[in-house]
Amino acid sequence: MPIDVNAEERLAQIAEATLRVVEKRGADGVTIRAVADEMGGSTTVVTNYIPTRTRLISNAVHHAIDGWDDELAQQMEGVAPEDELRLLARWSSSTTGDDPIIRQLFIELLAKAGDGEELDALRKDGQEHREHFRVAAAAAGVAEPDFAADLMHLILRGFYLAAVEDPEHWSTERVQPVVDHLIDLLVATPAPAAAPARKRRRPRG
Repeated sequence: MPIDVNAEERLAQIAEATLRVVEKRGADGVTIRAVADEMGGSTTVVTNYIPTRTRLISNAVHHAIDGWDDELAQQMEGVAPEDELRLLARWSSSTTGDDPIIRQLFIELLAKAGDGEELDALRKDGQEHREHFRVAAAAAGVAEPDFAADLMHLILRGFYLAAVEDPEHWSTERVQPVVDHLIDLLVATPAPAAAPARKRRRPRG
């Protein structure tokens, strides 16, 4: 008699197995067979829920983003509003735990998914990431929160690529002092002065 398995639980198990495969073999090593072997079963353990390699990677990314959201919420508990910007920047530039593995999958998904619905989670995560920075920048007293949000988002998304390209060089220890200095500059920079109103000339005659 077949064992009933909750679909969400199975997808989470597949995602965790996918991350373990990436840790052992890199993102190129992710296949349905490799993930099934990691789970100790036949390929149907995966294919009954996920039919393609791209969907396999997308499932792992979705799972990871949900975990990041929960982790960030915990990190933000009890933090003063004016300190949220620095904490968010430091959290976003971490290279500990599963962070390097998940960033590999981000790039793999961007490279292989084309413009399909698999990218929706990445786009949504990017939009929410930028909005978190905008709100945190405003709370920290940054003169131009929208500019700060754009800047931090572009720099830290670029960091994802740099950390995968050269993980030994772009570690937490190297990146976070740079991020801290950038936050100091943003907080200390005054709002640009408004241009003086031009006087209208009286018409001759």
